Amino acid sequence: MVAIPPRNGYCCEIIIVMPEAFTKARSLDSLEAEIHEIGEEIFQRAEDAAPPLLSRERWQQMAMEWMTTDEDLKGRLFRFIESLPRLGSDAEVAGRLKELVHRDNGHAPLPAALQLALAYKRNDSLYASIVAGLVRWGCGQSARQFICGQTPEEAIDFVLRLRRAGMAFTLDLLGETVHSAEIARGHVETYLRLIEALSRSAKNWPVIPLIDEAPWGAIPRVNISTKLTALAASIDHLPPAAAAAAMMPPLREILRAARSAGAFINVDMEHYAIKDVTLDVFKQVLAEAEFRDWPDVGIVLQAYLRDTPQDMGELAEWSRERGTPITVRLVKGAYWDSEMATARSAGLPPPVWTEKWQSDACFEESARIMLDSADVLRPAIGSHNVRSIAAVLAYSRSIGLPPRTVELQMLTGMGDPLKRALAGMRERVRVYSPFGDLVKGMAYLIRRLIENTSNDSFLRQSFSADASRTELLAKPGQR
Repeated sequence: MVAIPPRNGYCCEIIIVMPEAFTKARSLDSLEAEIHEIGEEIFQRAEDAAPPLLSRERWQQMAMEWMTTDEDLKGRLFRFIESLPRLGSDAEVAGRLKELVHRDNGHAPLPAALQLALAYKRNDSLYASIVAGLVRWGCGQSARQFICGQTPEEAIDFVLRLRRAGMAFTLDLLGETVHSAEIARGHVETYLRLIEALSRSAKNWPVIPLIDEAPWGAIPRVNISTKLTALAASIDHLPPAAAAAAMMPPLREILRAARSAGAFINVDMEHYAIKDVTLDVFKQVLAEAEFRDWPDVGIVLQAYLRDTPQDMGELAEWSRERGTPITVRLVKGAYWDSEMATARSAGLPPPVWTEKWQSDACFEESARIMLDSADVLRPAIGSHNVRSIAAVLAYSRSIGLPPRTVELQMLTGMGDPLKRALAGMRERVRVYSPFGDLVKGMAYLIRRLIENTSNDSFLRQSFSADASRTELLAKPGQR
């Protein structure tokens, strides 16, 4: 509403009512030029930061590109990798490999290297054993691309390398949805040891203002992410009240240790069935007197869910009532296939958007809600999508937020040139760094491989000769 005061002696005023949705849409449209300008800079810097031809990073990238040229083969290989932890002997590995990967004459021929690998006649032959050993090694190397180590000591070495490269970290223990109280307790103990070991080590780390300071002050150098289903057994099989009661004690224990050590704790979001109970547990525990005034804690929202804008608004309202800011990490979401399958089997409408552009649009809408409440929601943007990142940075600047109010988060092993580009732009970049047993990490590995190699993957398209920068930076739904 705009009021024009009386003029020329007239004793009235003219009121012009402008619908909020119209003015906001016009304002957002005016940002497109800046979004494209920021995006072009990111792309150019990322191209300049591409790995050398003979580097391990470039060979891994080439292997991914090779894998994606044949969608049928990719699916077969992924099913094999997913089954690998359940296989014991070399003969079992060789048999499963041939069963899943071999194609009959009705399909396109396999690449020559795979045909040679599958040339054994018997699964228990010496040749088959050699192939099985090479396959295990290769899968292990793929896992190590996305996983920062198997022990806390390896994880600490990894995060120190990140810091030397001007990037922050968040460490996450591999494993989710456990069905044993003993295993769940082991996860809690591992987190407690990790907090203690990292905090002790961090005392000797030099301060790096780019990643250790924000407009509101110092940021904890130790940052840990945890999944609630890894802290209590059989959560999926419990009613919401019972699941919440099981999650709260171990979460309090981890939060207590982190607050004492000066560390940050982020609660990850998982599949849709436990979204609401995860949010409820987070809000209940953080509203308790012991934690109510503690800001070094955060939670994740997933933009591929239809109700994320509403959840973001409710989190802002709750945080304002609590009186202490929290961090929200906004991501696209990594469980799309399983969410769609679950909804179909139950005969229910899916909770996720069914088109990639819809998730991208929801991401931008949810990010704007978060940025509009930056006094109580400290924004963390988890994305490798240059359009999404540029849109968030442009909107942040348009509403006058100080530089590095927004933290940009990316995954280990994915989009390293983008990370280097954004760090070079003096943005605060944090790398999500899972660690732990590689066998337990196979489900995580498959999700990352799918993200890296999907036809809709922004990483796959971003440096493709088939897609122009203008196309990649277009508004969601207009490509």
